[in-house]
Amino acid sequence: MSPFGRHSEPAFVSLFWSGEFFLLEHVTEKHFDTTFGANVRGMLFTVQKALPLLNDGASVILTGSTAAGSGGEAFGVYAASKAAVRSFSRTWANELKHRKIRVDTLVPGPIATPGTAGLAPNPDEAAKLWDFFASRVPLGRMGRPDEAAAAALFLAGDQSSFVTGTELFVDGGLNQISPPAAELGRRTRGEALGHREPRTAPVG
Repeated sequence: MSPFGRHSEPAFVSLFWSGEFFLLEHVTEKHFDTTFGANVRGMLFTVQKALPLLNDGASVILTGSTAAGSGGEAFGVYAASKAAVRSFSRTWANELKHRKIRVDTLVPGPIATPGTAGLAPNPDEAAKLWDFFASRVPLGRMGRPDEAAAAALFLAGDQSSFVTGTELFVDGGLNQISPPAAELGRRTRGEALGHREPRTAPVG
């Protein structure tokens, strides 16, 4: 039996990530070509070559990014490449519907992985970076790899059999609730209870 249920077909997960971060005036052709080459070109042709190997009813899961819609400084090229991934997901969900192949985009927020730590030049700076990420997430913490994996399993399995062309955020609410609003909500709740809550307290 499939780990995703008795009637599930295999899932194909496209995990492309390449990112260097430059402000507009510092973007080079090499930076652009490298980022789009991995995140867009590489992803597109990998999925294309995998199509003959996929059974009808299979699931294709692309990896997006919260950066695609955030407008973060220096993330322009990377964010644009991930916006392209989101666009392909919708188009392919339509193009592959005759084979009952579902195509979705998994969008992880800040997840505590070596890759996220690698955005900083050293371990001390990585710890500060993680603290910053956690302070911006409404749930007040970094995500865990197993939480992102659970979302991927959901998209791959029978539980999501009526889901395609969608974008599933695993970001602790980062892209759904603005950080200032989340902070205001924590502060207001704390005052109502007669005490101040920790800055990174989870929102219940």
